[in-house]
Amino acid sequence: MPSKEILVLGEGDKEIIDFLEKVRAANGLRVRIGADVFVVKVSAETVSDKGREFLTKGGLIGSQ
Repeated sequence: MPSKEILVLGEGDKEIIDFLEKVRAANGLRVRIGADVFVVKVSAETVSDKGREFLTKGGLIGSQ
């Protein structure tokens, strides 16, 4: 399940923003750090706050 934490990037985070743009353009990257290899993918979040609240409650639709 995705993290609920939102990290807000600003002007000082240009390298991270550039990296994420590169990952998005390539539809994912494999990144090697020493002996470890990580698969990095990004996707745009398109669920509204109201929709997210509904989806994270769980249970049946009629149980509200």
